[in-house]
Parts: sequence; C-alpha cells; structure tokens
Amino acid sequence: MQAVSESETPLTLEDVKAKFEAWRQRPKPRKPFPNALWHDVFRLQAQYKLTKILTTLRLTRAQFMHKRAVLLSEPDCIAEKAPPKPSPSRASMATDFISVDLTSTTGVVNHQDYKPSVSPMVFGIELTRPDGTVLKIHQLPTSAVDALIHHFIA
Repeated sequence: MQAVSESETPLTLEDVKAKFEAWRQRPKPRKPFPNALWHDVFRLQAQYKLTKILTTLRLTRAQFMHKRAVLLSEPDCIAEKAPPKPSPSRASMATDFISVDLTSTTGVVNHQDYKPSVSPMVFGIELTRPDGTVLKIHQLPTSAVDALIHHFIA
C-alpha cells in the first residue's frame, strides 16, 4: 500500500478553514499566516471560486494577491500600482477647462483680451458645487453671472 502524498490528497475548503481558525485562535501574538496555509489556499483555486475561498477564510483580495506574488513569483498587480498621491487642497485642485457660451443667453461677447478691466461692473466670483468642485473667476462681467451660475450648477 502506498502512502498518499500531501499534494495528492484532496483538499477541501472546510479543511483549510479549520487550519486558519486554529491559527487565529492561538494565544500568542498575531503573526502572519504560515506559508503552508497560503499554499493550501492556492491549491483550493482548482476546486473553488476565488471569492468563495476569500470569503470563507476571511481574507482580502489584497492579501491574496500579495502572497501569491511573493510565494509563487507571480506579478503583484496591487504592488505595481503607483502609491496614492496626497489629496490636494481645494485651492490647489485643478480641473479641465470648461467653456461656457455666454452669448446665447446673455448677449455678452467674450473677448479674451488680457487687459485688466476698468469697468466697475466686473467682479470676482467663486462657486462651489455639492460634489466639491470649485469655480473661481476674476473680473467677470455682472451681465454674465446668471448664465454662468446656471451652466455650472446644471
């Protein structure tokens, strides 16, 4: 009679779950799961869907992908991503330019000359939408305010 090797024995999700639960119940301080447990998880993929494995074993996809990359020398999609950029403050947040045609609703012609206006009928405006988008305009003619607000909020 031949002894069945560990790689030939059928592995069930319940067996691996019991191993993970036993590891979690240890009285010692928490340490990473042993590599042998991770190799059992990788073997389960031949029989079960990944989401079923991860939910049953209470593992995250990030943990799984990282360990697979480390232990099986496969690419780690999560590790290859660039680190997240720090979130900019609202004042420094830049968005794409949005052109608004003011002539159709107000009759105002938008001349983009870069001379400062001397008319007392211009002012600066700052609009903030509920989603956090901020629009700041300096030297805006008062006649264009209604159309601008309507297009920005809509």
